[in-house]
Amino acid sequence: MLDLEEHITSPHNPSIKRAKMLHHKKYRDIYRQYLVEGVKMVKEALEQGENIWALVVARGFDWQGFKEQLDVDIDSLKVLIVEDKLFSSISDTKTPQGIMAVVNKRECSLEQLLHKPAFFIVVLDQIRDPGNLGTIIRTVDAAGGDGVVLLKGCADPYSPKVVRSTMGSIFRVPIYEVEDHIDFFNRLVQADTHVLVSHLHGSNLFEWPGGYDKIAVVIGNESEGVRQEICRFASSLVKIPMLGGAESLNASVAAGILIYEVLRKSR
Repeated sequence: MLDLEEHITSPHNPSIKRAKMLHHKKYRDIYRQYLVEGVKMVKEALEQGENIWALVVARGFDWQGFKEQLDVDIDSLKVLIVEDKLFSSISDTKTPQGIMAVVNKRECSLEQLLHKPAFFIVVLDQIRDPGNLGTIIRTVDAAGGDGVVLLKGCADPYSPKVVRSTMGSIFRVPIYEVEDHIDFFNRLVQADTHVLVSHLHGSNLFEWPGGYDKIAVVIGNESEGVRQEICRFASSLVKIPMLGGAESLNASVAAGILIYEVLRKSR
């Protein structure tokens, strides 16, 4: 058995400083790592086989009991045991559970995805609310989608709030971050993808025929919708009918309806 447990008391320890840095997007991008907090989420990260750089455990946490609950061997993992007060200073939550993981981001190849004979992805245009983004990732997971594509201007999918609201789906759903959206949509069209855009002036979603092998559902934010230069790539423009007085739906609710309607017509 390898003993990689390290007891740390100093906030100046390089590994502790690294964990704290990951509260900032700049350092999440530099190190290609993010934080996962709490018993359920850390357990899921371990059991899903995520590439974990280190676990950070508070001295007051039942570490032995936690290890006994796991279905995987973690003896070769680096584990940093820290004072409870030091753990709280790294934590992003008001009532920390005493365990977190520093997880290495997965590399997802857009090229590989676009060469698949069939896929179903959700493309998000400027979804800035972390809760909405996390919920959409979770919905794509539930519907068995092949990934979420984030265009520039979306919230960071690896921020603590988004990670928490995915409820573990972040470990299962491939996430693609795209810098050049025009190039991306050109590649979608070249790959013979049906681009389904949610739009205020679209036709009734429930009358959309479906039945395509490759589908990309595009969702914009509540206030602005999908940008016009993206709409010109649409194979279909659709809207969710509003029978009552509400003018719009929350982005994650709208996404849920669109995703499941696509799923219903693709099976």
